[in-house]
Amino acid sequence: MPSQHFSSQSETTESKVLPALTNNLLPEDLAPQPTAQLQKSALTVSAAQDIIYKFFIYHIKNSASEVVLQQFQNIFIQLIPPANPTLIQALDTIIQFDSQLEFNYLFTRCIYILLNNWVTQKQYQLARDLINIISDRTLREPHPDNCLKILRVWLTNFLSSKDYEELKLFVLKYDDYQPLQNHWTSRYQPYLLAAQYLDANNTPEERQAARLLSQQLKEKYKFDLAMYTSRSQSATSQLNNYHNPTLLGDEALRLIKIILVNRGSLNYRSLANIFIRDTQNITYKQFKDYLIKYLFNYQSQLLRTDIYQVRIINILETFHPENDGDTLSTGLQLRTCNYLIKCLTVENSGKPTALFLLFATQLNPLTLAILILKFILISPHSRTYLELCCARLIQYYQDDSATECEWLINFLELSQIALTIYGDNVQYNLVNMSDKPEEEQLLIDINNCRIFSQHKQITKYQE
Repeated sequence: MPSQHFSSQSETTESKVLPALTNNLLPEDLAPQPTAQLQKSALTVSAAQDIIYKFFIYHIKNSASEVVLQQFQNIFIQLIPPANPTLIQALDTIIQFDSQLEFNYLFTRCIYILLNNWVTQKQYQLARDLINIISDRTLREPHPDNCLKILRVWLTNFLSSKDYEELKLFVLKYDDYQPLQNHWTSRYQPYLLAAQYLDANNTPEERQAARLLSQQLKEKYKFDLAMYTSRSQSATSQLNNYHNPTLLGDEALRLIKIILVNRGSLNYRSLANIFIRDTQNITYKQFKDYLIKYLFNYQSQLLRTDIYQVRIINILETFHPENDGDTLSTGLQLRTCNYLIKCLTVENSGKPTALFLLFATQLNPLTLAILILKFILISPHSRTYLELCCARLIQYYQDDSATECEWLINFLELSQIALTIYGDNVQYNLVNMSDKPEEEQLLIDINNCRIFSQHKQITKYQE
């Protein structure tokens, strides 16, 4: 696979959590995937799984939630054979096929059938109860029935699987699971959830649940950041108990002002709109030239002075040179933005790139966050790709402490702020409160500026 792709087929197995990506990834292209292909008895196992899915779907619609939870516990946890002979036959078929993979797929999908319904109805306690039932179950005692003994082993193995870790990640929003909450990675669930809902190996229900929760968390962060910027600047702020959703303390306000300061008479969104307008019906080579000027605010002759600029320009100029004479297409623009985001964040192996380490540890991580913001403003679909890149970085450093990862956390916080204040359904404005006429101010003093935010449309999130 060419170097611009995120990972090759052989590399995919190296990642325990994250799906393989290509640079032309679009969220809309993702559709629920069928169960894994089987070499033997595919129809029989698929039909057996279908029977069990339909059993829970029927009862989730027609039975009390507590009854459905008890049925789940009887069948999968306490291993009490169901009274329904068709269900017994379906379970026997799956057990006889002797595949932990197929059991995990079945078990995970049944879990999310229940969770999605309960979360939609805001029955969060049932979601907590389900996780507790699975987590607290001890399975050391032997069972005389060989089939149930196999099921018991599979359930034990499930507790050590990726599927179970992702399940806990999902329920974390509705639970007080302390080990996850206390870890620094728990702040960046939307990134990890993006990796979860884009993974074609996950069940449709799991992917749907992860997508919903990721969006809810983003909307809540938008709301909290808007409330923080509004209340913290009010005259009675000392009397208000406002919540700062960032880890940057009061420094967050100054950084937001820096991001909002106009470049000339334009902000970053205006610059992006001009770039999009000027790059219609041009060649790919012309697009790359425009992109360099857009990224580094060049107005005339290029002055390649900063080492990171030289590296990015060299990467861009050597990317798909065979297409330089072609008319720019949406797909080619997307692949280019995704490729540069990858070069600025993470390698195929999951390690941070040299450019990322240069920005995050030696230069200013805010500069990197703004560069990435510029990509997202001209290529919104690249937002998903960025989230997956960040998920790889988080996974790579997840065993390190928050103190050891402070430099990475700073970048993640800055990137989250930049993407939020230039989001689709929120508008932030920086207003100069100075008494001096604008023409007398050579430079804007951000200390004399106030931030005003307005949510055009707030999507409800679940508490």
